[in-house]
Amino acid sequence: MQLIKNYFEYMQNPTQGLQNLITNPSFKKACCGYFMAALSLVLFFNIGDELTIPVLLLKVLILFVAELTLGTLIASFSGFFLTFRKKNISPAQLFVLIGSAGFIKGLLIAFALISAACPAAGLGVLAPLALLLVLALQLTYLTCSLCRVTKTSVSLALLAWFFGIIPVAAMFALLGVFLIWMIILVA
Repeated sequence: MQLIKNYFEYMQNPTQGLQNLITNPSFKKACCGYFMAALSLVLFFNIGDELTIPVLLLKVLILFVAELTLGTLIASFSGFFLTFRKKNISPAQLFVLIGSAGFIKGLLIAFALISAACPAAGLGVLAPLALLLVLALQLTYLTCSLCRVTKTSVSLALLAWFFGIIPVAAMFALLGVFLIWMIILVA
């Protein structure tokens, strides 16, 4: 119920809603956003597949842990950058902010449902574009939110997010390369 109240506070006054979210960082609120992001991604990539409930739950759990890990690392790196820029925001507050951005990925569910309802339209080809659009919306929300909360410029807010995203993306890419390498060695 508190989550819905926070949503309506944000809709009435975005700056005040963000201040309330940041001044009282709640792990539970952040986890709701990360769970929504994980569920959206699983439904987006598996709509129309014949998944059993245990497999669906396992995929959601794995993606939820991945979302939490990504959020933690990005918040840590971005918080580290902002600390050197003398901005007063903690990694815990950034973690909650990134979690709240997870609700934007709910748009992927709508795209997947429309794509599944009209298979003759061939909307599946536009799936990468839809994913890119949602990620751009998420970055825009995070940048604008950071600007409102810390009173920084857009360029500094974007730089802070990229300072967190680029090393994390490189880490996960390197992990993927080693995983593929291990699969090739075992096979």
